[in-house]
Amino acid sequence: MRLKPLHRQKAIEILRVLGITSAIALTLYYLPNYFFYEKLTAEHSAILMRLIGIKATVWYEGNRVFLNEFEIQRMCTGVQVITVFLGIIVAMPKVAIKKRLTAFGIVAVSVYFTNLGRIALEIWLLYNGILPWSLAHYPTGLILGVFAVAFLILVADHLIPEIGDLAFSAMDGIWKA
Repeated sequence: MRLKPLHRQKAIEILRVLGITSAIALTLYYLPNYFFYEKLTAEHSAILMRLIGIKATVWYEGNRVFLNEFEIQRMCTGVQVITVFLGIIVAMPKVAIKKRLTAFGIVAVSVYFTNLGRIALEIWLLYNGILPWSLAHYPTGLILGVFAVAFLILVADHLIPEIGDLAFSAMDGIWKA
């Protein structure tokens, strides 16, 4: 099936955005050393935990960061969501730099603080005997993450409507093909 010229142009634009987004997200997720960010995440999670009455100690072993008995790794920081959003925001054509910076700043700060809450909640659920770690960590974190990302998509779309326009035009093209 041949695509009509308009559809072909839209497909090229979508592939361009996906390519740029993927390149930025993968590069920023895998190349830097996130020890400082892991340390910051652990320290701030510990502050939040202490505020809600949970004993929290941050300690280090070499280049590893621990919050109580839990290792805080790159994947625990929420940086993967931040890098994907950065990739999307950078890849969007014809969006003013001020809108990009505002959207990225709001998304990055929101992800960071939401993630601190997630860490504290998971540990609270475990320490209070509500859920075992196998349920508190993965399924609970995944569910919270899905809702948080959905909210962030709405925020990003509000700030940069072109994101939703492109996504919906891609879905429209898929359904009509």
